[in-house]
Amino acid sequence: MARQSKKIAKKIQPKKKAETENKQPVKEKVGKDYLLIIVLALTIVFLLVGWQNFTALNRGLYLALLVSLSSTYARRHYNFTEVQDLWLERAGLAAMILAIILFALVVYNQYFA
Repeated sequence: MARQSKKIAKKIQPKKKAETENKQPVKEKVGKDYLLIIVLALTIVFLLVGWQNFTALNRGLYLALLVSLSSTYARRHYNFTEVQDLWLERAGLAAMILAIILFALVVYNQYFA
């Protein structure tokens, strides 16, 4: 009985290896990112509608937010080289940090100054 189970195991094992070798690595499917698209659209609408009423800090805040969200969308949906992806990631991070700083300045000027 033990010999038969070893023979069966040897016969089964190579089939599993052959199946896994033939499979190509599956690329991750990118989601639709509806929420990201909605936030991008709202940011553009706010910029267009409120441009006349915004202060320079508010304009900078929304522009930095638009750059950050756009870079996030581009990185998810387009194939960039590693160097381009690195620079795009850095630009998005820098724009987000700038947006946070400008948001803090807007809040300070509106409520504490």
